[in-house]
Amino acid sequence: MKTNLIRILFLLLITAPVCSGAAVTEGTLSVIIPSAAVVNSIPSAENNSSINPQTGFHNGLGAIFNVKTNGDDNTYDFVISSFINTDSGQKNGYFLKEGELYIILGNNEHLPDTASLADIYSGVMQSNKNIIAYPVLKNAEFPVVYQIYNGNLSCKFLSEGKQNFNISQHIGNAPLAGTYSLDDSAGVYEAVITLNIYRKP
Repeated sequence: MKTNLIRILFLLLITAPVCSGAAVTEGTLSVIIPSAAVVNSIPSAENNSSINPQTGFHNGLGAIFNVKTNGDDNTYDFVISSFINTDSGQKNGYFLKEGELYIILGNNEHLPDTASLADIYSGVMQSNKNIIAYPVLKNAEFPVVYQIYNGNLSCKFLSEGKQNFNISQHIGNAPLAGTYSLDDSAGVYEAVITLNIYRKP
């Protein structure tokens, strides 16, 4: 009996809390790492315009993007690309003529064909049904370099180390000669402009 009592007392001792009466709690440390770079499109009246049917002039087109980075944005390339819809899929919406950059607007209801696009890219401008080209205005905010990015002509902006800034692209009012004519069908003419952020290697 005495042996059994000692065994029971021993079992109670080994199952008892080591620090009887002590309080234990936990603390959690957490940190949120924001995206390296965030871009948002800023809606404006220049996103849409109307064309004078006699001259092809529009009353203002442009796109504005706000960019925020969490570090020195010299480590990123800020690149605007453009595309239009054609009867053979999406195609690059920029081209150079005599050193000047132009953007193409394509008819979304009567898609331009590859012959019209080839005419525009050639710079000769003889027959380009359902495509209208406008000059891209020089951007006063940041220096811009025109270069091939991912196989397409694009605009690379040099943001000069800022961490919260706007990048905008404005389109000239007058169409490039030979790209607006009675051959162009009525409808909505569009180009999609995208701001891409690439981390430099």
